[in-house]
Parts: sequence; structure tokens; C-alpha cells
Amino acid sequence: MPSASWVPDPLRREAARRWDAASTGRVTTLVRRGRRRGRPSPVEETVVDELAKAARKGQLSPADRAKLAPLVAAYLHEIAAAATAEGEEHRAVPEDLVEPIAQAFTALYQPVKDPSPEPPAPIVQAIADQYHRLYYHRAPRTWRNTFYRGNRILKLPLDMWVYGEILWDLKPSLVVETGTRYGGSALWFADQLDLIGHGRVVTVDIDDLQGRPEHDRITYLLGSSTDPGIVDRVRELMPDDGGHVLVVLDSDHSRDHVLGELRVLSELVTTGSYVIVEDTDINGHPVLPKFGPGPMEAVDAFLAETDRFEPDESREKYYVTQNPRGYLRRVR
Repeated sequence: MPSASWVPDPLRREAARRWDAASTGRVTTLVRRGRRRGRPSPVEETVVDELAKAARKGQLSPADRAKLAPLVAAYLHEIAAAATAEGEEHRAVPEDLVEPIAQAFTALYQPVKDPSPEPPAPIVQAIADQYHRLYYHRAPRTWRNTFYRGNRILKLPLDMWVYGEILWDLKPSLVVETGTRYGGSALWFADQLDLIGHGRVVTVDIDDLQGRPEHDRITYLLGSSTDPGIVDRVRELMPDDGGHVLVVLDSDHSRDHVLGELRVLSELVTTGSYVIVEDTDINGHPVLPKFGPGPMEAVDAFLAETDRFEPDESREKYYVTQNPRGYLRRVR
């Protein structure tokens, strides 16, 4: 919620002042009561003192918010660490702290107009990561509830737009996808190639799900993406027109499997094209922190082995992507 000084309307200004005062007062009371039960940490004392000052003034000024943001962040780290140690991650933020935390968070960035200076990189990352976590961990509302022409598609729409730009730039003769699942992304790729008027899609999965969409440009292969027989079959479908080959990896997300895919299927990628490693965001980058070594770790290992590919950060222009450092462009 913006501070009172940012809102021209007198009634809204007064409402904001009262809301800030009530919120800071509730938090101050809550934590002071906690002091009676045990000694607070230095971070907690500082946060409470600053909130108490704001409560006495009756509002949170922009300067107050800017000062509170790092303090509240440090306090949240303490709360989260304690909750994790007790196996109660879902209780990491006390209910009475929600409003002041939200107020402090808004201090990180208040866009005014375009163009305006971008905040420092850590602030940009914090904002992007928080949205990323919200999107990813509310899957029934978001990525598990996304459809293309009635077919479920398990991808971030921002990434799909980037894919569209890559396809138009490259006009590939072949798109190789591992991890077909419902076939929604294969259909999307095929439709984009229809618009371009060129190219085919070969998609690989170990499961033969019924009801996948049919399209003249799609070839479905059943098997492991690292099985030599499957790889040979993909090679047979390689174009003989010298066109680009684009590879998208979205199957088993364990580090060793993805690294195996990279070692084998990257050989198919033409210079200037990409192997795109999906879901490098898991295992704490920034989602699913307890997943274990996955696609991001596979990318790190692969790039340590070769100089033929480089991450193309220009494809992460929307701040949030499920494939951070995963747009690997073949440069030689």
C-alpha cells in the first residue's frame, strides 16, 4: 500500500495513515509480548524499534519503508530458519507481520514512469524471485491450469513467447522435444511452424498417453531420450536442407539424466541455434529448494565440459523464466 505522502486524495491519505498506525501498533504489541517469553534477537529488537517509531509518527514515509525493507528481510530469514528447523515451513511468517512486511516490500521498487531507472540487481532479483515462487507453488491456479487449443501445456507463458521469437528468428527445419507429456507444447510448436511455413517436430516420451493432439508436422517417439535407438531415430529425421535444429529438454529433471541428454542431443544442434534446458529453476533457483541436483546443476556440469555453448541471457528479458541459464546457444 503506498504511503500517505504518495496519495493526493485527502481521504485516502488519512485512511493510509490510520492503516499504517494500526498495523505497526499490532506488530509492536505482538513482538513486545514475545519479549516477555524470551530474549529477542538483535534483528528483532531493531525491527520492533523501527516499527514503534513509525507507529508514533502515525505513518510510514518512503524513507521509513526503505529503511525497514532490509531489516524486515533479515527478520524474515530468522523466522524462516526457526520454522524450518521445527519442520513447519508453512508457518514462517506470523499473521500479524503480513501487512508490515507487504508495506516494507513495496519500498523495494515504486515505478513512476517509463523510462525510469531500474533498481539495483539484488532488488530486481528479489522481486522476480518472489513472483516466481508465487507462480510456481500455486500450480493448480497457474502452470497446471494452462491450456493451448484445449491441450494442457506445462510451460510459463512468458517462456512460450520467447520460444516464438526464437522460432521466427531461426525458422528451424526440426524441433526436437524431450518430455511430450500431454502434447500441448508439441502442438504449439507445430502451429508456429505452420505460420512460418517450414519445419517439423519430433517429440519423445517414455509414456504413451492417449489423446495427444495430431498434427502433420508432429512425430511422436516412445522411449527414453538418451536411449541410443531413440537418438538414432531422431537422427534419421534430421533435415537434409541445412536448416537449423532446435532442441528442448523437458523430460526427467534429475541432474544425471539431463546431463546425459545434453551430451548426446546437443550434437544435433546447429551453430546459432539452441538447446533449451527447461526447469532449471528447481532445486532452489528459486523454487523447489529440496528437489536435489537437477537441470541447473546439469547445465553447470555441461558448460564446464564444452565451449561450444553459452547461456543467452537476452532470452530472459521478462525477468521471470522457468529456464534461468537454460537458453544455451551454440556458438561454435
